[in-house]
Amino acid sequence: MKRVRGVLVALLMLIVVACAGEDTAQDPAAAKKVELGQEFTWNGFTVADGWKLGSEKTTIAMEEAVQPVITGEVTNEDAEPRFAVFEFVFVADGQAQATIHCTSESPEKLDTDESGPLSCPGLGQVMPQGYDSIQVGEVTR
Repeated sequence: MKRVRGVLVALLMLIVVACAGEDTAQDPAAAKKVELGQEFTWNGFTVADGWKLGSEKTTIAMEEAVQPVITGEVTNEDAEPRFAVFEFVFVADGQAQATIHCTSESPEKLDTDESGPLSCPGLGQVMPQGYDSIQVGEVTR
């Protein structure tokens, strides 16, 4: 009986070691650091090289303000038609400077391998300057 138990324990240890060596799939919706203007893929969407952070003047409560705006093109790499919905967070010294929500501009879901422009107005956000990093992730608020 002790011998059978010993064999079972050894087999269990081999299974545990084998499973620990397997790569676990990363969460595709986890926040990801990106570089301004460089192509990236997040959660099954690819934003093409050349995306830009710009600014536009708006009037809010009778006052003129400059707000950030991101332009670019997004492609749905997923097997299901869907809208792109995510946010860019510009970070300086560990603090968020600006959070810009993005969606695919199309009134209909993007089919697999279909591309379209991004709609990313930085409504109510300050123009980020001197940021250390840019993160892309799920819309948090």
